[in-house]
Amino acid sequence: MQFLVIARVLEGVSMEQISPLVKLEVAKVWEYYASGLVRTIHYIADMSGAVLLFEAPSVEIVDRALAEFPMAKAGILKFELLPLKPYVGITELFD
Repeated sequence: MQFLVIARVLEGVSMEQISPLVKLEVAKVWEYYASGLVRTIHYIADMSGAVLLFEAPSVEIVDRALAEFPMAKAGILKFELLPLKPYVGITELFD
């Protein structure tokens, strides 16, 4: 199953709080990408956060993975987790 995750730094968090965690955060993303848990990652165009596409058997696995991000552990990152399912509306064209 796929999950869309929107990750944003909490309002009021300074660059001084973020900077020491950037390299650790990127390493965690790479770990998840290399293992196949994260399929894609993009910045939001205004640089207010990132969007990740996870592939996992359950929402619980994704929740646990998100909790391991260094910025999440530091309490400065929030997530919106959206479970996805295949779009089947195209079948209407063939009825």
